[in-house]
Amino acid sequence: MTVAFALNLLQEPLAGAGGGGPNIWLMIRVSDLVTKIILAVLLVFSVIAWAIIIRKLRAFRRLKRQRDQFFHVFERRETLADAYQATLSLPDNPFSEVFKAGVRELRHLTQPAEPPSRSPGLADIDERGSTATATMPRVAAVSLLEKELIAMALEREGGRQVEEFERHLPFLATTGSVSPFFGLLGTVWGIMDAFVNLGVRGGGNINVVAPGVAAALVATAAGLAVAIPAVIAYNYFLSEVKVLSDDMRNFSTELINVIVRDYRLR
Repeated sequence: MTVAFALNLLQEPLAGAGGGGPNIWLMIRVSDLVTKIILAVLLVFSVIAWAIIIRKLRAFRRLKRQRDQFFHVFERRETLADAYQATLSLPDNPFSEVFKAGVRELRHLTQPAEPPSRSPGLADIDERGSTATATMPRVAAVSLLEKELIAMALEREGGRQVEEFERHLPFLATTGSVSPFFGLLGTVWGIMDAFVNLGVRGGGNINVVAPGVAAALVATAAGLAVAIPAVIAYNYFLSEVKVLSDDMRNFSTELINVIVRDYRLR
């Protein structure tokens, strides 16, 4: 980078800004190869991070809508079988998947206690909501062991659903952690290059070293610009995942209580 050109670009205003700020794009163009590579890495991190942020925002917005729909249907149930059949018409969501997992485990564990009645119950309903020819017993009961097995099935499925929403969050954490250091590396390298040029050209004029230092500081600014949104998004999504995990745990507890009430505890 020539000193005259660097000084000139530092005096150029940002396009359309109408002020006296430096032209960042020109500073990037005249920076050394190492700084450009670091800026390219930061750009890749930024693109991926923003893709994850947008995707997660949509996913959590959809989750809130589906959660409200599910509980609106579930809480209006008269029996567990009615609630199950009603929720099958809803779009797939984490809560319906946990519900299905609990029903599958209940179906597997519950044994007929007397000849079946003619009224279809929970065991007659498949995952498409249709009723089978066979019917479940009118009275069924679950033991303490079976209750624990159902609770474990709910916990397993709930954990899988939470993991689905945790996916890609570590990348945001990594981006928020390492991006400032990448930027700092670019700045340190650029300052070193500026002082090398100062030694080669000789003299102690600030005009010789200032342009290189200013261009190098772009890397630090870029690192912070990448890291700040990633950290904010990571913390926000982490809080949303915690809310989902708590909701899953509360729903599992409520479902266990409903099963105990409807099928009795022996």
